[in-house]
Amino acid sequence: MGRRKSWMIPCQYLIGLFMLFISYKVDSMMGLSDLEPKAPNVVLLLLCFLPLNFLAATQDIAVDGWALTMLSRKNVGYASTCNAVGQTTGFFLGNVVYLTLDSPDFANRFFRSKPQPYGLITLSG
Repeated sequence: MGRRKSWMIPCQYLIGLFMLFISYKVDSMMGLSDLEPKAPNVVLLLLCFLPLNFLAATQDIAVDGWALTMLSRKNVGYASTCNAVGQTTGFFLGNVVYLTLDSPDFANRFFRSKPQPYGLITLSG
């Protein structure tokens, strides 16, 4: 399997499991699930997102190492450019597009004839 993939694949599976767990619990962790709003559970959020960030950082290191071993010597300089383009694209899709689709104002203006108090997508799915 290789030195890099042996880190990447388990990280991907664990990231997926954490995200699946978080998707089922995010409303209650944020204090949004009941009729009466309550304070977010910051400790539980920390316990969920800290390992998630650790796994993402570990995977990022493995991907960087894998990219350097795959590229020929003359193309190694392109690794940082590809990384920057990929991160910018991921940031745009993961944040800007998500926030737009989560906005009730955007959804009501462009997609709905009858206004609703929520966007097209939510954090919990």
